[in-house]
Amino acid sequence: MSDYVGKRIPGSPAPTEGAPAAEGAITSIVPATADVVPSDAGPGALALPVIPDSERAVQAYLGAQLSPRSKQNASDALRRLARLFLRDKDAVPSQIPWAAIGYEQAATIRSGLYEMTRIGAITPGTANLTLSHLRGLIRAMHAMGLVTADQAAMASGRGALKSVPGSRTPRGRALSAREERALREAAKALGGYRGAMLDTAIVLAVGAGLRREEIAKLAVEGLGPAELTVIGKGNKEKRMPIDPQMRIAIDTWLNERAELTPGHGALFCSPQRPDWVLSAWSFWALVRLAAHNAFGDRKPCDPKCSCLKIITGPHDFRRTFATRLLDQGLDIRQVQVLMAHESVETTVRYDKRDIDALFERRRNMRVIA
Repeated sequence: MSDYVGKRIPGSPAPTEGAPAAEGAITSIVPATADVVPSDAGPGALALPVIPDSERAVQAYLGAQLSPRSKQNASDALRRLARLFLRDKDAVPSQIPWAAIGYEQAATIRSGLYEMTRIGAITPGTANLTLSHLRGLIRAMHAMGLVTADQAAMASGRGALKSVPGSRTPRGRALSAREERALREAAKALGGYRGAMLDTAIVLAVGAGLRREEIAKLAVEGLGPAELTVIGKGNKEKRMPIDPQMRIAIDTWLNERAELTPGHGALFCSPQRPDWVLSAWSFWALVRLAAHNAFGDRKPCDPKCSCLKIITGPHDFRRTFATRLLDQGLDIRQVQVLMAHESVETTVRYDKRDIDALFERRRNMRVIA
């Protein structure tokens, strides 16, 4: 996803006389008399003081993120803000004097992120995730004694750093039955043990709505006759039912798995070495390979390949799970429980039932007396 580069940030102060700023640069975060960042910053970069505590605060905040995904999201958000400040695609968060941010700069950051959503550089969700991490960093700095109580108050989410308005259609799609069958056939055709393994992983991802990280974490001991147990997001244990179609695929793979590495605890293994555990990224790489074989229109696969229109990401399996449950009559609350979502609003975003079919059904209904 592209960052906001080369666009003017609404509300940016005018450059001071004799020192014109690059278009869109934030120029008023600190007094002009402060020490400045190294001279290798990009053209139009803000004159910022070098504050050693900035790097310490950033590292402390990133270190407080417990999961690799949360840590990566926080790092991406702070790097996005650093690029916004310094007008430099190589800017890093430790270059920014976060402790010097006041109300005026916070308001400018928020309006800048909002403008990024208007030009399509980021979505409102990404803008608000970025603001959420900035608020988190400010709270961390307050705990470290690096910002004042007034600055910490900005992190409440109700002031200058409140969320930006807007929404976009949730990304991703649900696979049709025909697409799922084609993908599974392509998976089974992969050489060696990868075929049976990937077919089973896809069955579990679709049949239990599992995330790719959960697929990678599945253990043989977590499989029961009629349900499976997995450690999911937030380090929470969850149980999922197994239906007869899922059981057939699981048993087929377990027989092959036992011959490869008897006694191995993980359900799935690395596509390179059966004595290694499958990683989340390896699972997605195998899915991409099978998807390209099933739906691709060019070789090698590139970012515009048609296979990416069928499977936009590994979460499409989870969207397929939710959509099919809703299609077959479960209500949104029941699907929320099966997906282990804390909020039903999150579950709603996974509903990918065909909008055209919904509109046609509405047209055949009588509403007006």
